[in-house]
This record gives sequence, structure tokens and C-alpha cells, in this order.
Amino acid sequence: MSSRVPAGNELSMAQVQADLYSAKAAMEGADSNKNRLGKYLKGLAAYHLQQAAEKMVKIQIYRAGVPVDYAKIYKHNIRDLVLYGTQIGVKLEIPAYVRRNDTIISSWEAEGRYDVHIVVRSDTLRKAYEEIQNWWIVLKEKGYK
Repeated sequence: MSSRVPAGNELSMAQVQADLYSAKAAMEGADSNKNRLGKYLKGLAAYHLQQAAEKMVKIQIYRAGVPVDYAKIYKHNIRDLVLYGTQIGVKLEIPAYVRRNDTIISSWEAEGRYDVHIVVRSDTLRKAYEEIQNWWIVLKEKGYK
């Protein structure tokens, strides 16, 4: 497989920034809605935080200039993506918080949108937002676009 990202599959740090913006707005909405809407907004925030983390792993893999097996990268599981990137020789920048919580964050991809029985705590969302936002800043400073 080619290392070139297939047309239409470019990921950008601006997309990650949009996910972070959406997560923050949803968290703020959840803070002011302590009802069912607030619960759903927390799920939406969790989903966007997972998407931001997933995209930053994929951006690093795509930009490494190594051949990529797209069947292995079209996933949402952060641990699997990190493992794959490591296996193909990509030196990934992943915060310790994300590594420690990769299973939980990965679960937000579906649970945050579909499983209405799951509620992510506000303090958990705020911590994840802070860590993922800081990760975005670090990657931007390293020249990722």
C-alpha cells in the first residue's frame, strides 16, 4: 500500500480543532442542562474527544511517509491505532493520559452517541479535554497541519 493518503481522506489539525470546539461547546451545554439533554450533550462531548484523539494518531501515521495498510487504519480503537503505528515504525507522540485511558476514550466513539445508559462524568470530560487540547497544541507546534 502507498503511504499517500487516498484522495478525500486527508485529515487535518483543523478538523481536530473543530472536534475540540464541538466537545467544549457540548460540555458547556451539559453544565447548564442537568436533565436528559445534559446527559446526551456529555455523550456528544465524549464522542468528539475520541474523534480528536483518533485523528491525531492517524495524522501522525499519515505524515510519517511510510507505507500504510488502510484496512488497519480505518478503525476507532486508539490502542490498536497506536500499536499499528508503532509496528510500522512511526514514532508517535501520545500523551501518557491518553495511553492510560485509551480503552475508555475509544469506547466513547460509539457509546457517546448510541448508548444512552452510559454517562461520562463532567470531571472526566474536562480532564480529557484538557489533555487532548494540550496534545493538539504540541502537535501544532511540531508543524502538523
